[in-house]
Amino acid sequence: MAQIDIEILTPFAARFMEGTTLTPAERAEVLRIAQGFACKDSAAAAGVSPETIRARRKRIYRKLDVPGSGELLASLLSLSLKMLANGEKIERKPLAPVAQPAAAQPAAR
Repeated sequence: MAQIDIEILTPFAARFMEGTTLTPAERAEVLRIAQGFACKDSAAAAGVSPETIRARRKRIYRKLDVPGSGELLASLLSLSLKMLANGEKIERKPLAPVAQPAAAQPAAR
């Protein structure tokens, strides 16, 4: 699956998550959700189990009051389009480092 460039996604995600009670790990997971990471790939990138990612995603959905990833992405996209339509200046600055999936990294022996 194609992934959204993190530099493009970060300013929109930062605005989207303003004022939320998301933890740093949950914020990083929102970025991975928005980039299209599956639970398994996200778990490998974060160095945790897929079950931890599933639980983390459930907490994110509850905190953001969305039923799932589709609605989370729709909300993020809606905000992004409004920002662009209003001509808001988009600053590219890192939100939080997000690890790439293990498949993207060379295998260690």
